Amino acid sequence: MTDTRYVLTGLGILIICAIISINYLDGTGYGNPDGPGNIDENVERIGGRYDLELVTEEVGHGTAAREITLMRYTRGNRTIIPDQTLPRSMRPGLDWLHRNTPPDAHVLSWWDYGHAIRAYGEREPVIDAPSRELLPVTVSKYLGMPADDIICPDCVPHALVRDVADALLAYDPADTRTVMKVHGAGYLYVHAEDAAKADAIFIAAGREPGPVKGTVLGDAFVGARIDGFWLVYSDPVTHIYELA
Repeated sequence: MTDTRYVLTGLGILIICAIISINYLDGTGYGNPDGPGNIDENVERIGGRYDLELVTEEVGHGTAAREITLMRYTRGNRTIIPDQTLPRSMRPGLDWLHRNTPPDAHVLSWWDYGHAIRAYGEREPVIDAPSRELLPVTVSKYLGMPADDIICPDCVPHALVRDVADALLAYDPADTRTVMKVHGAGYLYVHAEDAAKADAIFIAAGREPGPVKGTVLGDAFVGARIDGFWLVYSDPVTHIYELA
């Protein structure tokens, strides 16, 4: 039996609507008026290790309408449709990761990019979901509903999320290297959107939100030199570092 689950994030309300419509693209949704003829119109089949498909959907209305690209992939006996999106601007960095790192490489990043790193980059993230303890300042905040009402079957242990937050916000890169080695990660992935997520990262680390300047995350934002790391990939939105 296929086990399909959804992990909610701040885009939850919009993306839930898009996820529902994915069923229609499959031809399995109730009342699909177009039948199978248009199944491929919004689906890009990537294939690969996880049989990845990218589904482009329009969310919102009028001037607020925009397109998002959702992932649908298979892992074991599960079909996973996370609400993490995969904008086209992320693809070059993930392509590099796929082509230039060992197949069993692990990557430390904030959880929002975990499913893209796995499904598209075909590398394993340290985390791919928030902890339940983090829901009140992430999902609950954006959805306007109590954290206890949010279903998050794949939430990860808070200790793991805190390790990642501590690694990103470390002032001494040696602390980041220690966390990465504990979790078997040889690569650090930082995305431009992390700037907007910094408050949640601070809270996950048990700290008051503040500036990231001087932290490993802050240095990685600008592609700066970080002791004990090599900057191996850089583009306008993504920086990837390898442990030296």
